[in-house]
Amino acid sequence: MENGRLDGSMDCGIRIAIISASNDRTGNVAMKKILIVDDDDLFLKGFDKVLQTVSTEVKTVETGNAALREIEASQYHLCFLDLFLPDLSGVEVLKRIRETSPLTKVIAMTAGVVTPNMQETIEKDAYMFITKPLDLLQIRMLTRRILEESA
Repeated sequence: MENGRLDGSMDCGIRIAIISASNDRTGNVAMKKILIVDDDDLFLKGFDKVLQTVSTEVKTVETGNAALREIEASQYHLCFLDLFLPDLSGVEVLKRIRETSPLTKVIAMTAGVVTPNMQETIEKDAYMFITKPLDLLQIRMLTRRILEESA
């Protein structure tokens, strides 16, 4: 995997920044938590099922507002964030996650077109960018690797 893409292809210069998180908001060591944000229920169910095997706590939500509530309530180590949500722009959610929970690694994902403005925010605030459709088995391996890095 090079340049932040699972398929090894170029991703227009998206950089990968490694950020670690191992404590919850109270300073206690916490179980690794993953938040998945996508408005496609079937996608969420498949994603959730694959990541449950990584021995983590997985939470799924369908809107940007629900994601922000989760991020404010609990420390997440990793967040998979769709950039096109029904209520808020995924880019806006990404910015607000970075402000609220700077230790959360956010993987931005979309099947849609990424504009130059979106790309700028992704480069600045996301841990990684991936395009849909996703290979869920590769996602499981990627997730394990990321969570091991932050151990």
